[in-house]
Order: sequence, then structure tokens, then C-alpha cells
Amino acid sequence: MKRIFVTILCTAIVFSLLAGCRGEQNDPDPTGTASPTPEASASPAPAADEVVARVDGVDILYSQLAEQMVMLEAMYSGLSDQLTKEELQEKLHTAALSSLENLIAEQILRTKIDEYGLTLTQEEQSAAEAVWEQTLASMTQSVQSTYPDLEGDDLDAMVQIALEGSGLQEETVVASAVQSALVNKLKEQVAAQQPAPSKAEVEASYQQLLEEQKSSFDESPTAFESQALGGGPLAYVPQRYRVLQEIYLRFDDEVIQLLEQMKQYDDEESDSYEEMLALEYQRLREGALPELRRRLEDGTSFASLMEEVKPGSSSTYNYVSENTTRLSQEYKDAALSISAPGQVSEGEVKLEYGYAVLYWADTLEPGVRPLEEVYDAIAAQLAKQSGSQAWSQIQAQWRQEASVEIYEERLGY
Repeated sequence: MKRIFVTILCTAIVFSLLAGCRGEQNDPDPTGTASPTPEASASPAPAADEVVARVDGVDILYSQLAEQMVMLEAMYSGLSDQLTKEELQEKLHTAALSSLENLIAEQILRTKIDEYGLTLTQEEQSAAEAVWEQTLASMTQSVQSTYPDLEGDDLDAMVQIALEGSGLQEETVVASAVQSALVNKLKEQVAAQQPAPSKAEVEASYQQLLEEQKSSFDESPTAFESQALGGGPLAYVPQRYRVLQEIYLRFDDEVIQLLEQMKQYDDEESDSYEEMLALEYQRLREGALPELRRRLEDGTSFASLMEEVKPGSSSTYNYVSENTTRLSQEYKDAALSISAPGQVSEGEVKLEYGYAVLYWADTLEPGVRPLEEVYDAIAAQLAKQSGSQAWSQIQAQWRQEASVEIYEERLGY
């Protein structure tokens, strides 16, 4: 969830900066509230404190709506040469109504969070506050990719300019992360109120799943592998599969970023990209790879080393058979050459920006898997589907029950 939230923030940053670079956005007003472009607006922008909607007595202001519209304005401004003034105005008005509905839904959720008495633990609060640091890191990386020569105070200054241009502030970013965490808790509360799937429901789902997977997996090994990689229930295995884990020793992020830039700008007369790439592979062969092998020989578990390299990765698996086609031949050969379950590949697999060492963790034998082996997975999937459906239904119910007034003539779009 945190990663999704930061990605959304960075997307907004990119659109805002692009719009600013094109000169298609007005300068922000002293309050930092974005205003519609002259081409897109039929009338002057309302005051920041203009009430555009009211939800159970709580006002939603134009300034809140304008914040939601920044990215959309930038996007539609880029289409100004393809749309008439009337078409642009209509699209912005429709987008404003949709954005306002989102704000209304958010306010309803705040009310329900209070009614349920939901709060964050100290750990959850700290995780929400850490989103700001992630945002800063993402913004810094974005600025560095655009201005690779900047460093030190110059880089910090440019990051600050980018933050100001995007309208991001620590207080609002953390508040949004807190709200997101609380909404997740509310969803969990709603899901917990749903009855568990019955045995008959699980059995019926198993039979349907078995029929579908037999047909699909026998026709395409990739279909099975996609289902397995996605963590979905497997009622049928079409052929013998090796279940693998991998430790991916990648170049440093800064090195990868630099290589991407060099790859983009290198010409036929320069081989600097190839030289740096070769040096980084050599660095891993002489340093991290031998150290990894040594620790494995000393008895350190493969799973614990996976966690050291990438936290959370020890629960991830790959699936390889003789008929696998989605992987490189080098990867497939290394996977199938491991002598026995519980063993590690003798060689490493060269990937785009690093090496992978493989471990044969388990084996899936072909055939039908009995219901008892997949019962819990199917029950969990049914419960998730039920919770998702209940969440959609109860949100619609809350919206219908809420007292909502919308002042469409005040939108300014």
C-alpha cells in the first residue's frame, strides 16, 4: 500500500512538472491553490474557501477540489490543440464532478472511521510518516534522472523547487497516508463481518476451478505458471515443475540509473556504457557472489540470505519445467541443472543488471491436487471476493444514506 501511495504521488509530480515546463499552467496563487487555465475556464476561478459541496454538514471547499484537479488540468491542457474550447471545458467539468465525488466519498469514509473508533498503532503511524521520506527519495531520484550533473546543495535546492511546484507538503502527504491506512482498517472491519464460505461453497468452487485449470493448463504451460506466480489456488498441475527461489544480486540503484542514462545517450563512437556494465558485472563476480557462496557453504539458509538482499522476498517462488518458455534459456538451463531439491545452482544466471543464484526449494508433481490440499487457499480466495463485494456495496449504501449537497455552479470548471 505504501508503495502504491508513493507511486501515485510521483505520478502527480510528473504531470505537474510537465505542465509547468510547457508553460500551460498559470502561476500558482499565493495560497498555493491551482487555478484553471484561461483556455479551459468559462469563468474566473472561485475563491479558495468557496463551498462546492456539503456532506452531513461538513463543507468541501474549492481549494480541495483544485488540488484534485492539478494532474487532470495538466493532462487536458496537453490536448488543447486537439480539442475545441467547448470540448475541453466539458471534459474538465466532467472530471471536476468525478473528483468532487471522490472527495465526498473520502469525507463519508472519515465519518465511518470515527464511528468505528478506528485508530493507528504506533507502528502504523510511523509507517505512514515514513511515506514522506519515500516521497522525498522518489522526488530526488526523479530530479537526478532529469539533471544527472546535480549534486549536494544544488540537488537539494532543485528537489525543493520540484516539491513546491508539485504542491506536496509533509503535513498533507502524511495525512493522506494516515487516511489510507485507516481506510484499510475500515475495509478489514467490513470484511470481518462477512460469513466465512461454507464447505459446500468451497467444494463447488474447487470443482469449477479444476475443470477450468485442466482445460487451460494442458493447452498452455504459461497459463499454469501465471496462476502459480500470482499465488492463486492450484487444483491441477499439468506437468512436473521445479519450485525455485532466487537471490538477485543487483547493481546499486544509483549505478542502474546512471547506466540507463548512458545507454540512452551513448552513440556508436562511444563504448562507455559497455565498459561500465562490464565493470559492474566484474565487481559482483569478485565481491558479492563469492561472499554469498561462502555464507551458503557455512550453513546460512538460502531464505535468510534472500531476506538480507531484499526484505520480504523469501516468500516468493518461480516455477520451471521442461516446457517453460517465458524465461531465458540460461535461466532455464541453470534451474534444471540443479542436482537435487535443497541444492543451489552451481553457476549464476546473468540478468540485465546483476546475477541470480537459484535454489531448488520444492517440486510439484503432475496431476489433480486433492481438495484438502487447496481447501484453505480456495476458502481464502472466496472470503476475499466476498469482502471486496461487501465493501463496494456498503460504500454505495453509505453514499445513499449521507446528506449530500453539490453546488455544481461553483465548481469553476
